[in-house]
Amino acid sequence: MQKPQKSSVKPYKEMPKELPTEKNNGAQFGILSKLHGSWVNWKDGPRGLHTTPMPSPGTSSETVFGVFTFKSQEYREQLKFTQVNAPVRNRAGSNEQFNGAVKYETAIIDNANALQHFEDGMYLWLGDNHMPWDPKSPYQNPPTMYKHTSNEESVERDGAEPVMGPGELGPQFIPPYQISRSGVIPHGTTVHLTGNITKSEVDKAPHIADLWEQEYLAVSPTMGINPDKDLYEGSRDKPDWTTLPRNEQNPDGGPRESGVNSGRAYFLKIFNYDKFDAKFPYTVQPNLKLTDANDGVKFKRYDLIELDSSHDTGVQGGTINNAMINRYCRVVRMRYRLWLEEVYDEAFGGVVDQLQYEQIVDFEFMFGSDGGTTLWPHIQVNTLRREKDIPVNKRLAAIQLPTDPHDQLSDGPAPIVCPMQHTRS
Repeated sequence: MQKPQKSSVKPYKEMPKELPTEKNNGAQFGILSKLHGSWVNWKDGPRGLHTTPMPSPGTSSETVFGVFTFKSQEYREQLKFTQVNAPVRNRAGSNEQFNGAVKYETAIIDNANALQHFEDGMYLWLGDNHMPWDPKSPYQNPPTMYKHTSNEESVERDGAEPVMGPGELGPQFIPPYQISRSGVIPHGTTVHLTGNITKSEVDKAPHIADLWEQEYLAVSPTMGINPDKDLYEGSRDKPDWTTLPRNEQNPDGGPRESGVNSGRAYFLKIFNYDKFDAKFPYTVQPNLKLTDANDGVKFKRYDLIELDSSHDTGVQGGTINNAMINRYCRVVRMRYRLWLEEVYDEAFGGVVDQLQYEQIVDFEFMFGSDGGTTLWPHIQVNTLRREKDIPVNKRLAAIQLPTDPHDQLSDGPAPIVCPMQHTRS
């Protein structure tokens, strides 16, 4: 009789007697360890840019598409990451997971120093999403996942008999994602995104996107704009039709009088926008800002992290909105790309770290050109460097939120550092 084939799937390591703590270097942050610190824009360096569609005064969710307010601005940012050196334990029976937590907080002001946005949240390193544990992996040593087999003590303590006895172990959970991000946005939305490191390359600049690539544009297909027809392939030149008034827009060869109802007429303002240091082509494809920032820059390496609140299959992230946002300008999805880069810059003293990101938040309001709901991309992009690496003469003033001072005692005992104390059970 043929013996059963031995499984190639090996469980994780058994839970150790000495559990991971910050004292024994048990906290694992994977690639997120590269985030710790403050990241900012600098004098004469690239600025961030956002595009934001909003419901027009007097409209409602039932208004036909096309009547909307559009705003775009350059901005500068102060993005701070704080690594919490205390692994956070998730108990799941047959498996144990130890998360590495990195808090973040950001403040954004426009070129006139007016506050535009602030937000805080957390990134979690969930572990390298494969099995078994690899002692040579830079993202698995120390491990973040363990198997946890029942023993005599757990059976007695938890009343497991007669269901199970000592030495039993259920199926092993393999995390589908390495990283999660949760964020709280003061407009009234909470987001949760998950994803992975999707690319790492040496001595090569990242390819941000193709010119007029639809998924990165500030105009969606539901808005009645067709990149193949309404933009010049391979050219950043502004299309000729953008010079015509609304009533002369005639993309389909129909009666000229119907031009005011065409997609071109409705979204002419995005192509011709020229305020707050924001204009074409960036108002149509914001990530060209990232491409231009990298022009002439020599790269040593980069890593790309991609996160999304929505996935084709499996465990999803999500967006939760308060009542007004849900009713009038619903946030339905958020996509995020983060490039962690090492670049050569002699003006900065040699090799420095650079962070670039693109964040696309999908709003839904009004009826769409296809009869459904219009999808409105709200996009943010920026190029930042570590504050400590920026020469003093290139630093910008720090951003301070207008908050009340904390009610703290000046003559009280010194603060204490409270480590996480995990029990073995």
